[in-house]
Amino acid sequence: MKQWSRSGHMVKHHITNKCHNGGSSPDNLLKFDSERERAWHFLFKNLSFEEVAELLIRTCKAKGR
Repeated sequence: MKQWSRSGHMVKHHITNKCHNGGSSPDNLLKFDSERERAWHFLFKNLSFEEVAELLIRTCKAKGR
């Protein structure tokens, strides 16, 4: 199965960041298109997926959704 890629360049993205003691084992890595990887870090810096989800849920609740 071919992965869709905007830039054609795939990079590894840590689910739990290295700065939060996340390792480079296969179960902690995702393949991201390099443009999406840059966008993730631009928007969310080094937040983990769980931290981003929590942030989005808090924002929705604050807006009454």
